[in-house]
Amino acid sequence: MSDLNSTIDAAYVAADETEATARQIEARIIAAGGKPLLRQYGKSIDTAAIKQNLTLVSQLNRRDPKLATYLGVQSGYQQQLEEQQAQRKAAAEAMQAATAALKERNDAAANNRYRHAIAGTNPLTGARYL
Repeated sequence: MSDLNSTIDAAYVAADETEATARQIEARIIAAGGKPLLRQYGKSIDTAAIKQNLTLVSQLNRRDPKLATYLGVQSGYQQQLEEQQAQRKAAAEAMQAATAALKERNDAAANNRYRHAIAGTNPLTGARYL
Protein backbone atom coordinates (compact mmCIF):
# COMPACT_ATOMS: atom_id res chain seq x y z
CA MET A 1 0.00 0.00 0.00
CA SER A 2 2.85 2.38 0.69
CA ASP A 3 4.16 1.86 -2.86
CA LEU A 4 0.83 3.06 -4.24
CA ASN A 5 0.84 6.08 -1.93
CA SER A 6 4.37 7.02 -2.92
CA THR A 7 3.49 6.59 -6.61
CA ILE A 8 0.43 8.80 -6.18
CA ASP A 9 2.49 11.40 -4.30
CA ALA A 10 5.16 11.36 -7.00
CA ALA A 11 2.52 11.75 -9.72
CA TYR A 12 0.98 14.66 -7.83
CA VAL A 13 4.35 16.40 -7.43
CA ALA A 14 5.14 15.87 -11.12
CA ALA A 15 1.74 17.26 -12.16
CA ASP A 16 2.20 20.21 -9.81
CA GLU A 17 5.63 21.00 -11.29
CA THR A 18 4.25 20.69 -14.82
CA GLU A 19 1.37 22.98 -13.87
CA ALA A 20 3.74 25.59 -12.43
CA THR A 21 5.81 25.59 -15.61
CA ALA A 22 2.71 25.79 -17.79
CA ARG A 23 1.36 28.72 -15.78
CA GLN A 24 4.65 30.60 -16.21
CA ILE A 25 4.50 30.02 -19.97
CA GLU A 26 0.87 31.14 -20.02
CA ALA A 27 1.81 34.29 -18.09
CA ARG A 28 4.44 35.12 -20.73
CA ILE A 29 1.90 34.45 -23.49
CA ILE A 30 -0.52 36.87 -21.83
CA ALA A 31 2.28 39.44 -21.39
CA ALA A 32 2.98 39.16 -25.13
CA GLY A 33 -0.67 40.00 -25.83
CA GLY A 34 -1.79 36.48 -26.67
CA LYS A 35 -4.52 34.29 -25.29
CA PRO A 36 -3.30 30.96 -23.89
CA LEU A 37 -4.96 27.85 -25.22
CA LEU A 38 -7.19 25.71 -23.04
CA ARG A 39 -5.51 22.74 -21.38
CA GLN A 40 -6.18 20.27 -18.61
CA TYR A 41 -4.71 20.87 -15.15
CA GLY A 42 -1.29 19.24 -14.79
CA LYS A 43 -0.75 18.96 -18.55
CA SER A 44 2.01 20.83 -20.30
CA ILE A 45 1.50 23.41 -23.04
CA ASP A 46 0.61 21.77 -26.37
CA THR A 47 3.08 23.26 -28.86
CA ALA A 48 1.32 21.58 -31.80
CA ALA A 49 -1.86 23.50 -30.95
CA ILE A 50 0.14 26.73 -30.66
CA LYS A 51 1.66 26.13 -34.11
CA GLN A 52 -1.85 25.94 -35.57
CA ASN A 53 -2.86 29.27 -34.00
CA LEU A 54 -1.33 31.77 -36.44
CA THR A 55 -2.37 34.81 -34.41
CA LEU A 56 -0.63 33.53 -31.30
CA VAL A 57 2.47 32.51 -33.28
CA SER A 58 2.64 35.98 -34.83
CA GLN A 59 2.27 37.74 -31.49
CA LEU A 60 4.92 35.58 -29.88
CA ASN A 61 7.36 36.18 -32.74
CA ARG A 62 6.84 39.93 -32.53
CA ARG A 63 6.71 40.46 -28.79
CA ASP A 64 8.52 37.50 -27.15
CA PRO A 65 10.88 35.83 -29.62
CA LYS A 66 12.64 33.91 -26.83
CA LEU A 67 9.39 32.20 -25.82
CA ALA A 68 8.59 31.56 -29.50
CA THR A 69 11.95 29.83 -29.84
CA TYR A 70 11.33 27.81 -26.67
CA LEU A 71 7.95 26.68 -28.00
CA GLY A 72 9.38 25.91 -31.45
CA VAL A 73 7.35 28.48 -33.40
CA GLN A 74 10.14 30.97 -34.22
CA SER A 75 9.77 32.41 -37.72
CA GLY A 76 12.87 34.61 -37.80
CA TYR A 77 10.80 37.81 -37.74
CA GLN A 78 12.87 39.38 -34.97
CA GLN A 79 16.14 38.74 -36.81
CA GLN A 80 14.72 40.27 -40.00
CA LEU A 81 13.56 43.29 -38.02
CA GLU A 82 17.02 43.72 -36.47
CA GLU A 83 18.66 43.48 -39.91
CA GLN A 84 16.28 46.10 -41.29
CA GLN A 85 16.99 48.41 -38.37
CA ALA A 86 20.74 47.98 -38.89
CA GLN A 87 20.32 48.81 -42.59
CA ARG A 88 18.27 51.90 -41.74
CA LYS A 89 20.88 53.01 -39.22
CA ALA A 90 23.68 52.56 -41.78
CA ALA A 91 21.68 54.50 -44.39
CA ALA A 92 21.03 57.31 -41.90
CA GLU A 93 24.73 57.50 -41.02
CA ALA A 94 25.66 57.61 -44.72
CA MET A 95 23.10 60.36 -45.26
CA GLN A 96 24.51 62.36 -42.34
CA ALA A 97 28.04 61.99 -43.72
CA ALA A 98 26.91 63.13 -47.19
CA THR A 99 25.02 66.06 -45.66
CA ALA A 100 28.08 67.10 -43.64
CA ALA A 101 30.29 66.96 -46.74
CA LEU A 102 27.78 69.03 -48.73
CA LYS A 103 27.53 71.58 -45.92
CA GLU A 104 31.29 71.89 -45.81
CA ARG A 105 31.42 72.44 -49.59
CA ASN A 106 28.60 75.02 -49.44
CA ASP A 107 30.28 76.86 -46.56
CA ALA A 108 33.55 77.00 -48.50
CA ALA A 109 31.74 78.39 -51.57
CA ALA A 110 29.92 80.99 -49.45
CA ASN A 111 33.21 81.99 -47.83
CA ASN A 112 34.79 82.36 -51.28
CA ARG A 113 31.92 84.55 -52.49
CA TYR A 114 32.16 86.66 -49.33
CA ARG A 115 35.93 87.21 -49.77
CA HIS A 116 35.45 88.22 -53.39
CA ALA A 117 32.62 90.59 -52.44
CA ILE A 118 34.80 92.28 -49.78
CA ALA A 119 37.74 92.53 -52.19
CA GLY A 120 35.52 93.83 -54.99
CA THR A 121 36.45 91.09 -57.45
CA ASN A 122 34.42 88.83 -59.68
CA PRO A 123 34.23 85.36 -58.04
CA LEU A 124 34.35 83.60 -61.44
CA THR A 125 37.21 85.49 -63.08
CA GLY A 126 38.99 87.19 -60.19
CA ALA A 127 38.99 90.50 -62.09
CA ARG A 128 38.35 93.72 -60.15
CA TYR A 129 35.12 95.57 -60.60
CA LEU A 130 35.58 99.10 -61.86
